[in-house]
Parts: sequence; C-alpha cells; structure tokens
Amino acid sequence: MSSWLEEAEMEYRADLDDAWYSVRVAAEENGDVLRVKFCGFSEEYDKVVRVSELKSKRDIHNLSERFRPMSVQVQDSDCSKVSVGDIVCASFAFREDDVRFYDALVDGVENHAHARKEGGEEECLCNFFLIWMHGPNAENLTSTTVENICQVQSCKQIDPKLDCFLKRAGERFVMTSDPDLISKGDSSPNVKPKRSFLQFANQDTRCAKRSVSKICSSEADRIGSHSDSSILDMDFGGGGNEYVILLENLDKGSSPSMIAEFIQRATSVSPEVYIFPNISSEKSTRGVLSLGSKKEFQKLTDFLDSPKHIIMSSGGSVLYTMLQINKCPVLVKWPWVIVEKMTRHNPLRASTGIQSQRTLQNMSFGSSKGIKVVHVGTEEHKMAKLLKDLFVEFFNHQKRLHEKLDLDVENILQLHQAL
Repeated sequence: MSSWLEEAEMEYRADLDDAWYSVRVAAEENGDVLRVKFCGFSEEYDKVVRVSELKSKRDIHNLSERFRPMSVQVQDSDCSKVSVGDIVCASFAFREDDVRFYDALVDGVENHAHARKEGGEEECLCNFFLIWMHGPNAENLTSTTVENICQVQSCKQIDPKLDCFLKRAGERFVMTSDPDLISKGDSSPNVKPKRSFLQFANQDTRCAKRSVSKICSSEADRIGSHSDSSILDMDFGGGGNEYVILLENLDKGSSPSMIAEFIQRATSVSPEVYIFPNISSEKSTRGVLSLGSKKEFQKLTDFLDSPKHIIMSSGGSVLYTMLQINKCPVLVKWPWVIVEKMTRHNPLRASTGIQSQRTLQNMSFGSSKGIKVVHVGTEEHKMAKLLKDLFVEFFNHQKRLHEKLDLDVENILQLHQAL
C-alpha cells in the first residue's frame, strides 16, 4: 500500500472537480482553521477552511457532507456484494495517469462465471452498469468491471479534528424561533424571526396567494392538480422562493432522517423533510420535501420521476407494513408517488410536520436501508408499477369524492339561503 494512502483518514469531495479524494485534516490557529491535506499531493493543493467563512448552519452542514469514511475496494471474490440500486464510488479515467472517483448508482449487473489467474487467484469477469451521479459523466450510463468499484461505507465515523472544527463553527450561531439559524454577530434590523403557525393563522388578509404549478410528472394527466384541497395551498406573505414536492404513499415507519439520508446518498441533494400525521386506518403516510434551489429541485424531481425506476419504502414498523395474505405475513413495500410540486414565497414550516435534522452529523447511517430503487425490467419493478398505478387510481377517486363533497356542500348552502 502506498505510504500516502496509509496516511489517509477519510474521503473528501473536492470543490473544483466534484471528485472524491483520500485526505487527512489538521486543525490550525487554535481550531479556527481546518486544513484539508490531499494524500499524494503537495501542500499547494491543500484546502483551507476558516470558521469565519461558514456563514450559516447550512454552510456547516454542506461542509460536513463533503467528508465520509474511506470507501473499500471491492475484491473479485466479493463482487456479489454489489447489487442493483447500490450507491458505489467508482473510478473514471480522464487519461491513463489521471483517474478520479465519483459516486454512481448501480443500474444493472451482468454476471459471468469467474476465472482463475495464474497462481489460482479468483478473477471476476462480471460487468456492472452505472448511472453516474456527478462528475463529467453525470446522469450517463456506462459499464465497468469490479476493479473500478469501491463500496461506500454506511457507518458515519467523523474524524475528531473535523468534529471539533464543525462544533466550533456551530458555536457562532444561536437558535431563534425560526428553524433557520442566525449568527450571534448578525444584528441587522432586516433579520426577522419567522412567525409561528398560530401567528400565521391569525394574520390579516393582506397576503399573497400561493402560486401552485401543475404536476409535470408521468402522473400529471392521471392525478392532475388538486391545489384547492392541498394542505400546502395556504396564504403567506412575501419572501424568497422555496421549492416543494408533496409525496404520497410513504411507508408509515419512514422517518425524516431516513428519507433525507436516502435522497442525499442518491442525488447529493439535501432537502428538508417533513412527515405528516395521519389517521390510524391509513396504511401509508405523506411527506414534504423542501428545497431552496431551483437547480436542486429539478435534479430531485428528475430522480424521483425517472421512468427508469420507482422508489419503494418499507422502512419501519411491522405493524403497518405486514399484511396477511393467505394467512402468511407479507412485507409490503410502498411506491413513492409525487402528487404535487409548487413554488412558495416566505414558506411556513408546517408545525404539524416532523422536520428532518438540518445537519446529519448525528444520524445513524444505514438507516435508509428500508428505501430502495427498483429498476425497469425487474420483477420487483413490475410489482411496484402495479402498486403505484393502484394508488394513483385511488388518489384520483378520492379527488373526485372531494369535488363531489364541495358541490354537495354548496348545494346545501344555496338551499338553506333560499328558505
């Protein structure tokens, strides 16, 4: 093993080329500076981060997400551990002497009988089809072999020096009544804490109506827009844009952190996640994904709405996910369905929802294992498609019932006024 690799403590996703590198970190200037040293490179390539450069909790979170434990090279004899739907770290060769690593989604595996090298060592001849998540091949499908694949480690072990720096940076911020965090040193009169749910409910009528866009997904024509009855179709004041995705048919055992981790791993996008309460008779639940960037919003909707796969969840309670079929327990997986997308101004952080953690530093990684990407052409996808179509049909029926209820109420009121 190279001496520089022995020095590596973790991986870091570089700002310049978005590739993963083996690094070690050092604290300087009494902990106010973090130096990221790229193993195998000279000091001129060091990345220096100062506490003062991190202007918000989101900046701290984004920095922490650029670090992770060292990925492990897949050995020929362990190729069966790489499965469709896995997120792996794979090498991409710009030139023979310029190989960089990027994350990719395993879209397919072509299995072949293994051979034996001279000396009896096992040689994997399988092909792996990858959809690249970032880098020069982002969203492209390519094939590779096992020697170019590393397994991303699910255990989030943060380096003590990095942890100390992040905590030091976090000490500059205080919690206000708003879930957003502001710096202790920010005394600008323009910074106002957002109002509570009750304050919004009691505000006067001088407010702007939500602008709700119709669904652009594959379900658009079948589900349509139900903005009039949406829990998110409310009146709010002005402000910056927030991009919102309303999801239905989530597993009842799903948690905000579970969904946030899955999305972050699959797309490198970190939305705020809310799970809404529901009545006991419902077998699934609903949630909201909130983003502040239009580019990330488009990237996430493209992933969730891709015709190449369906997202399934069976993340939690056996009480809700086990149904009796022929008196045998069957684990039910719920296909996610986007029912609405919208853009809002100065958005309300729904008080009835459970917000995902803004930083994932304390998250137990691997918690998203109940969420899975199932791909076109597999038996699992056929089942997922049937379940998804069934839910869409149910949702449309429910929408028509709401419309009929509105009409019946209007008729009763008109009849009462005529008396």
